[in-house]
Amino acid sequence: ERWPCFGHAAGLSSREWWLHTVRAAFSGAGAQYGDAEFARVFRSVYQYFGSLDGYKVFDDVRPFLEWASGRYCVGLVSNNVDRLVDNTIPLFGLHDHFKFYVISHEVGFEKPSREIFGKVCEEATAVLGEPVSPEEILHLGDNFAADYCGARAAGMAAALVSREGVAQYQTWLDAPDFEGKAEEEVHQVASLSDVRAALELLPPCAAA
Repeated sequence: ERWPCFGHAAGLSSREWWLHTVRAAFSGAGAQYGDAEFARVFRSVYQYFGSLDGYKVFDDVRPFLEWASGRYCVGLVSNNVDRLVDNTIPLFGLHDHFKFYVISHEVGFEKPSREIFGKVCEEATAVLGEPVSPEEILHLGDNFAADYCGARAAGMAAALVSREGVAQYQTWLDAPDFEGKAEEEVHQVASLSDVRAALELLPPCAAA
């Protein structure tokens, strides 16, 4: 809450945001460090989350991206810092599958805001060279408020990725309303393989 959009308005770099966040986390846990000691601890944490050891890619992600990127305009929209797209995704060799990125740290808006999904339409339009409307976009995500409701409120199709039947319901996010929300059955999928199976039944369209 102190640094909305990962420090966008305050002009924080990714590293500066990480530094403030790690310091606050340790302080909240009662751990106190002097400046020199904290600098060493922080570097260790920052390096860990800049390495392959800090993340896990689900088994269905790479095959799905390889399939989808050859058929659709695939983009990534994320509440995250720019380090995600400049460092983490290339580490796993996934960057070639995305045509564009919309990152809250860069654009100053976060999901589920309508503005960040509007940026998705703008980026898809720029990449394809022709107007892309929200109705032409399918948004996939694992958070009910940020991803499913955010995309639906912006006029997009959406599917909630609920691995092992457990979706992410983050209580600090307010799920936006959209027409028909009360009556709509949430479209849930257990894996990206299920998304591929459904898309193979449809004609090509823009996808994000």
